[in-house]
Amino acid sequence: MSEPVQKSHFHDREHAREFDRRAAHSDTRAELTLKLIEALELKGNETVLDVATGTGRFAQPVSKRLHSGKVVGLDQALAMLGVAREKSVNEAIPNYLQLAGDAGMLPFRAGVFDRVFVAFSLHHFNDPVLAVREARRVLKTGGRLAVLDPVVVRARDALDESIHEIVNRVFGRSHGGVFRFHSAEEIQGLFEREQLRVARADVHKVFFDQDGMEGIPTGRHWLEAAEELERKAPEMKKRFEENYFRFWKSGDKTHVKGNFQFALICGEKT
Repeated sequence: MSEPVQKSHFHDREHAREFDRRAAHSDTRAELTLKLIEALELKGNETVLDVATGTGRFAQPVSKRLHSGKVVGLDQALAMLGVAREKSVNEAIPNYLQLAGDAGMLPFRAGVFDRVFVAFSLHHFNDPVLAVREARRVLKTGGRLAVLDPVVVRARDALDESIHEIVNRVFGRSHGGVFRFHSAEEIQGLFEREQLRVARADVHKVFFDQDGMEGIPTGRHWLEAAEELERKAPEMKKRFEENYFRFWKSGDKTHVKGNFQFALICGEKT
C-alpha cells in the first residue's frame, strides 16, 4: 500500500493476522472476488500484478485461474506479506510471487503486465492518481486494470460531503490520516484522467440485516462513524441512514440494517 503519513495497523503482525482471519470468513468478499475475476477476463497465461496484495486473499483465487501465468503480489506492509508467508504451508498460493513496494512507485519496467488489480485498497493510498498512473505504465497495450473498492455514495450536497468527512476521519484513526473513501464516479474519473478506456463500471450493493458487523468488510469502523454521527445534527443522522444503514441497541447487542456499495471499475490501456 502507498506509504501513509501515519502508519496504519496493517504494519502490525497481530493486526494482520486478525485481518486475514476476518477476510477468510466474509461471504461478501468471496462474492466480490468472483466479480473481480470475471472482470479480469483471464485466459490463463497472463502475468498479473496484485497491488496492495495484503495477505494474498485475492491473489489466491486469481492464481487458480492461471495454468501458465503468474501473480505478483506487492505491498508496503511487511506484516501483511509476512502473514501470507506464514499461511504458505496449508494455504499455498500457486504461481504467486510477492515483494515489498509502493503503489505510487512500482518497481517494474513499463509494459510488463497483462493485468493489474487493486482490491479493497485504493482508499488507503496516499496518492490514488499516481497509483492509477503507475498501474497504467506497467500494463501492456491492451492490458486491463481493475479496481474493486468499497465506496461512498456520490455527494449530492454539502451535507453528504460533511458525512464523508466524518466517516473518513473515524477510519483515519486506525488506518492513517490519508485514508479516504471515494465514490464510484470518482474512481471512474481517475481512469479517464489517466487515459484508460473504461470498459466496465459496476456498483454492487450489498444488503444486510443482522446483529453486529461481523462479516461486513470495514463494518466495525462504519458503526463507529454511525455512532459519532448520531451525536451530530439530526439531519446528518437521517441522511446517513438513507445512504447507508441504521442501527439500534437491544441489551448488549447492536442490530444493523442497510447496505454498502462496492465499485468495480475496469479500464483498458489503448
